[in-house]
Amino acid sequence: MTIIEQDYEYAKHVAAEQHKLLIVDFYTTWCTPCKVLDKKIFKNDSIASQISERFVVLKYDAEQDTVYNLSLKHHVCSYPTTVVLTADGKLIRKMYGFGRSEPLEASYINLLQESISLHEQGKYITGFSPTIDPDKYPDFYKKYIRRIANISPNDLTDYWMHNQDLKSEVSFAILAYFGRAPQNIVDLLIQHRSEYETRYGEADVKFVINNVVAERFNTAIKEKDEIKYEAAVKFAKQYLTSRDADEYVKAYEVKMCMATGKWEKATSILEERVRQNTINGDEINYFCWAIYEQCSQKNVIGRATQLMKGVVEVNSSFATLDTYARLLAKNGSREEAVVAMKRAIKMGNENGEDTKDSEEALGKF
Repeated sequence: MTIIEQDYEYAKHVAAEQHKLLIVDFYTTWCTPCKVLDKKIFKNDSIASQISERFVVLKYDAEQDTVYNLSLKHHVCSYPTTVVLTADGKLIRKMYGFGRSEPLEASYINLLQESISLHEQGKYITGFSPTIDPDKYPDFYKKYIRRIANISPNDLTDYWMHNQDLKSEVSFAILAYFGRAPQNIVDLLIQHRSEYETRYGEADVKFVINNVVAERFNTAIKEKDEIKYEAAVKFAKQYLTSRDADEYVKAYEVKMCMATGKWEKATSILEERVRQNTINGDEINYFCWAIYEQCSQKNVIGRATQLMKGVVEVNSSFATLDTYARLLAKNGSREEAVVAMKRAIKMGNENGEDTKDSEEALGKF
């Protein structure tokens, strides 16, 4: 399998020379799911063999995007993101994260097969031009992508107010990346969804709508506004698939309960999701860490400790063991907390992670 690091022009040259398609694997050095993808896909001999037959791979660190502006072009704001291109830059397919609800390996193989089929039929995502012209994009977007500066509250407002071509590739990139837009822009997307899907692909349009939904939920939660929260629920159920809407509502209901101090209700929702097997260890760890930091209710702390016990029994890591140890200590089980934290520190050291805070916490146990 041909893997090229960071050099887009050379990767295109090699793909053309070998008469192959180009996979761009957008990652960051701190992204754990990116490392999982690398291990399960590119270091999987069987899948790597399939990739090598028809594809060249460009491994692209999105935070080092100083030359080719690929993150700018493809509005990459979550990692990993996989883009499949022709050797001359035509966009064929895009996959966010691990793709579908099926295992990653199956999602990736489907991506490969669909990309080959679409290419053979000459079907490309026509709204994306093969060339990259960074001058077309607004400065605030370029600076944010390049990690030079944050956007100001007025940047997006001014952009949408003065934008004359709301369906352009650049406008779609801004909408996809930030997910924040005036109601008329969102309405335009909803009303002309099929046109947007033809121009930019179903995956990207779904991603944009998901971002709009997430932005509405996050705003409601930040403001602790029940009316806005119910409006976000209604919007999600109207414009997402029933499955996606259900997952969003369950996830954000927990966050709304956390924001308003309804810890018992939030814990009950999470426990139900565990029973239904619709939540992963990272989500549980995030929630239980919040309980460790913010909640003083004894029964909730005990329930969170049991949730984390289940996580570390299935797939322990430095982060999950650290959270479990702290909750054990907060729940009064100090001897168990010491054992768990020592395991966490050992695992962290073996993986080269910073264990200073964990060592300090152990000293306080």
